[in-house]
Amino acid sequence: MIDITKRSVWLVLSILLARAATAGPCDGVSHSTNTQLRSTVVVTGLTGKPLYVTAPPGDTSRIFTVEQNGFVRIHKHGDPATTTTLFLDISAKLGGTTAFNEMGFLGMTFDPDYATNGRFYVFYTEGPLAGPWFTVIARYNVSSNPDQADPLSELRIIRFQDPETNHKAGQLQFGPDGFLYINVGDGGGGGDQHGTCGNGQSKNTLLGKILRLDVRNVDPNAVAPDCGAVPGNYKIPFSNPFRDGLGGNCDEIWEYGFRNPWRSSFDPATGDHYIGEVGQNCWEEIDWVAAATGAGLNFGWRQMEGTHCFDTNQQSNCNPAPVACGTSPACHDPSLVLPILEYGHTGSPAPCAVTGGYVYRGCRMTSFLGTYFYGDYCAGTVKSFVNVGGTPTSPADWTSSVDPTTTLANGLSSFGVDAQGEVYITDNSGTGQVLKLVPPFPNLEVSGDGAGSVLLLDKTGDWTWEDLFRSTDVPVSFYRVYRGTPNGHFDCVLKTTVPKWPAGGDPAAPAADQLFAYLVTAVNASSEETATGHPGTFNAASCP
Repeated sequence: MIDITKRSVWLVLSILLARAATAGPCDGVSHSTNTQLRSTVVVTGLTGKPLYVTAPPGDTSRIFTVEQNGFVRIHKHGDPATTTTLFLDISAKLGGTTAFNEMGFLGMTFDPDYATNGRFYVFYTEGPLAGPWFTVIARYNVSSNPDQADPLSELRIIRFQDPETNHKAGQLQFGPDGFLYINVGDGGGGGDQHGTCGNGQSKNTLLGKILRLDVRNVDPNAVAPDCGAVPGNYKIPFSNPFRDGLGGNCDEIWEYGFRNPWRSSFDPATGDHYIGEVGQNCWEEIDWVAAATGAGLNFGWRQMEGTHCFDTNQQSNCNPAPVACGTSPACHDPSLVLPILEYGHTGSPAPCAVTGGYVYRGCRMTSFLGTYFYGDYCAGTVKSFVNVGGTPTSPADWTSSVDPTTTLANGLSSFGVDAQGEVYITDNSGTGQVLKLVPPFPNLEVSGDGAGSVLLLDKTGDWTWEDLFRSTDVPVSFYRVYRGTPNGHFDCVLKTTVPKWPAGGDPAAPAADQLFAYLVTAVNASSEETATGHPGTFNAASCP
């Protein structure tokens, strides 16, 4: 709420100027103390199987959606959900691989210096329908048009062959150390049948690993490529744990023992690494690595599935006896990293494949700071926990409030975050939608204590306030402007569909020594109204 006299107008303006000088990613976003969640449809009508959402660092105006069939589309906050712009089309590079559910265009990340160098990286598969199939990590540049990539700018970083059509993983992300981390599945098939004891446990293959590459010349002591030497447009950080030169171990490996690490993320506040690891027939898991402790860790596959032993000859036995294999550590060997959380394939609809998510560090929902969100592709569940030193606490299931029509079942393909840390969900079940986790509408604020955009009152121009649709992606039917006395009675004096009162705002003016107080709310299509954020009584019926 803003109290206005002739002198206080200038105080409001000085507050706005001070905010502009220290603008950050949360500028213009009102905080909410909600303890419940809903979702809003941000993008709809995508036909290429949406698979991931991301945004360039510091770019709070857009999100980029990766589609499995080879496209990246931009959606600008404040545009209708049906409005997107094609940023990149690499569909012709995929060959026949998009015919398989786990192949295609799988991941994307922006260079930390994207604002100055315009570089981003993609993860895709290529090859004819009958094979051979390859995984490609490539770098692209934006064109002179910030909403279009340069399709001819591809620089391939690394390319290696896949023996099967599943278990590609596909996550790309830059870690807190500035290196590129790449999640790679075990090569596919069932039970990791390739090699003597599977690809996951073998350190002379890139499959079943998280790789760590220097693509930005971060490390002056970085060494030459090893197992992924074609085309080899990268270097290997000197601190990679298995660095032994050409031959022997693959120097690119950072962590190993994975089946299909489908989506992982670094907590931007702590640097901790969370990994969603898809199981075989029995157990799904979330792995956690404390900041700066991941070098050389073995996550157990195929010796273990979750916290249980795994027998490739009894893949549906959910708790078999240990099986020895070569020099691989035995099941339950103390060197193997156990998950922070696991769950089985029971329930209705039955879960079958974990979708790793993100620790919430967003601008809007202060009550959820530090909460890790994850889900399951088949069951369509959206769940969370708070990690306390490696122990998941405060478990919660948000499925019924986030997805009340159960559209995410067999389609919750990924979580993503924007430059403000807000969390998104992609649905490739056929809806072509991108959802965003948001507070219930009555928990939002437009102007009042804690509002993100101070109500700007200017008697010579428009009065403006937070554009709630742009800042939340939640549709707004109209705004109400209330006028009254602090902590007292307020009458609605304006109803408008746009976030401003044009032509100088309120034609009424306070008499000498009189105080006018103003407060703005928003109303949605269900007639829900945002929080007033200030004590008093509010008469909505008085709206002109």
